Amino acid sequence: MAAQRYRGAHSPEAKPDDNAVTAPPAPKMPRRKPSEPGTLGASFLFFVPLPLLFDGFSKMGDAAPFSMLVSFGCFALLVLSAWVLREGIKAKHAYDQRKIARPPAIPRKLIAAGLTGVGVFAATWFGWDKGMITAIIFGAFAAGAHIAAFGLDPMRKKGLEGQSEFDVDRVARAVEKSEAIIAEIKSAAGRIGNRNIENRVNRLTLAAQEMLRVVEQDPRDLTRARKYMTVYLKGARDATQKFADVFPRSKDAKTRDDFLSLIDDLETSFDGQRDALLQDNHTDLDVEIEVLQERLQQEGYVAK
Repeated sequence: MAAQRYRGAHSPEAKPDDNAVTAPPAPKMPRRKPSEPGTLGASFLFFVPLPLLFDGFSKMGDAAPFSMLVSFGCFALLVLSAWVLREGIKAKHAYDQRKIARPPAIPRKLIAAGLTGVGVFAATWFGWDKGMITAIIFGAFAAGAHIAAFGLDPMRKKGLEGQSEFDVDRVARAVEKSEAIIAEIKSAAGRIGNRNIENRVNRLTLAAQEMLRVVEQDPRDLTRARKYMTVYLKGARDATQKFADVFPRSKDAKTRDDFLSLIDDLETSFDGQRDALLQDNHTDLDVEIEVLQERLQQEGYVAK
């Protein structure tokens, strides 16, 4: 099968009906990302230490500033704990979504539980003038309740049955790098200031994430898959970042149409090649990569 160049509605060869930005027929819109389990509870924890903040303000006129500093310090510790917990929940959700993954490098949930215990301990001993034993009991109970409510961080690598630890690490690193590039694409799309164009870019990132799931399920040819992901994803990132820098000021229709044509072609390529890249049809895949690389260079999205 010879490699084909995919043409979208905004390709130079297409016959434009008008200058309006129109989505392809029956577009596949990205699903709304569900909130991670536990996020609501973590958000609630930001409000729990507010009494300590009010207590600190109420002591600002006192002769002894130590008690005021304790209240403010404990408030800061508990707010920091809530923020670290929320980041830990996000990391746990990303871990659960992947078939091959390494545990988070930083055990954020465990750190959050420790910060909660220290904050409650300090507030009990120094702020409420309770004994050390009582403060230790309160702090340990708070840390234990935190762990019981939100759990611990993932501690083990997970991967496909029969895969060596080296292969699992190799796939996990490749997927993590690709996910980071996808996050950069989404961030750049948010700066464009056009909801229709942003949705088109989000469709592309959804197709890329679906291809990553295929790589995770069958990493028989990760070297070639990584080359594919690197060229296409980095090309999409560079193009989106450059477009986000230029289009909000220029509003140039040709720049917009060229960008949308590229996004359409990239999305079609991800959808059409995600299965073929793990098969033995290497020649066609290499041609596809070379064609895209040449196009990105000609349009000024990557250096020659």
